[in-house]
Amino acid sequence: MNLFDRYLLINYLKIFFTVSLVSVGLVALYSLTDFLLGFKDKNLKVGVSYLLYLIPIGFYILSSLLVNISLLIFMRRILSKKMDLTVQSFGVSPLRFSLSVLFFTLFLSGTLLALNESFIPQLFKKIWYIEKTFKKKQEIGRIVERLWFVKKSGRDKYYVYVGSLDVVSGRFADFFLLKVFNSGVGEIIEGRSGWWKGRKIEIDEGSAYDFHRGYFEKNLKEFSLEVEIDLSEVSLFAEKIAHVSTSSLLNLYLKGSKLGFDTDRYLSEVMYRAGMSFLPLIVLIPLLNHLFKYRSLRVGMLSFFLHLLVGWLVIISPKLLAEKAGMPANYALAGFLLLGIYLLKRIYDLGKGFRV
Repeated sequence: MNLFDRYLLINYLKIFFTVSLVSVGLVALYSLTDFLLGFKDKNLKVGVSYLLYLIPIGFYILSSLLVNISLLIFMRRILSKKMDLTVQSFGVSPLRFSLSVLFFTLFLSGTLLALNESFIPQLFKKIWYIEKTFKKKQEIGRIVERLWFVKKSGRDKYYVYVGSLDVVSGRFADFFLLKVFNSGVGEIIEGRSGWWKGRKIEIDEGSAYDFHRGYFEKNLKEFSLEVEIDLSEVSLFAEKIAHVSTSSLLNLYLKGSKLGFDTDRYLSEVMYRAGMSFLPLIVLIPLLNHLFKYRSLRVGMLSFFLHLLVGWLVIISPKLLAEKAGMPANYALAGFLLLGIYLLKRIYDLGKGFRV
């Protein structure tokens, strides 16, 4: 990075951090108002935790606004001093001129994508838990992972493990059962997939090994187990999809496509997270293009709102298709592809430059 790039980046970052601090103040004001008016229990420790969790979530949600409002303020200075025209007259393209800001936004989007693996879902989960406990009732979750429980029947004891359970449909994957007698281990059953209906667990595909009779059944059929826990009770431990790590969602999607799970919901959440992470860059590229081409803040503002709206509609489309229309989430890939082609064209225009 040369001296001029460093100068541009530092000036942009000063504006970006100032705008971010203002947003933190607004988030703090919102959390304080919500805490005072919406919470039944005015516990100070809970209020502070609520604020600390909301600040990074607020930054994540507002990141596209913060990045591009900062760009508008930054470019206002550049255009007023005609710095863009001076630099272009020396053969420096708008793309090269704004490369430092583009790389910063790309780095920010990549960081948000990485944080969406676990950190951001956990923050959403903590906020949801606080609201559910101290504020208003929230809807139950959908996914239970790594569920262990014990069933006793006379002198027998069953140790049961369910890897991934969708409490809405009752479908699960990765089942393991260890049956113990007084004399030791009696039977091991492993299931690839199955159903949980009420208080009954049924295995679709699996295998069994009986230690007492000494036989191994590779293709287990028609195995079921009565349990004391009803599926409705398990729902209390379910995670909302927004609280599950991205890697777990991808794992559920890859397994669920073969096991009859409602995989479109999992895929749509992954696509949504990726889109939200890169929304700052999606809006920034055409905004830079229009600011350099028309040298007008009014045009820039129009471009900002238009591309923010279009980008948001494309990003939310997988969830709308999967959850509202009952259609495959991958249909939304067409919109992502068209958006990608459009952004590449804008990058090409920035590299080619405009007449000065």
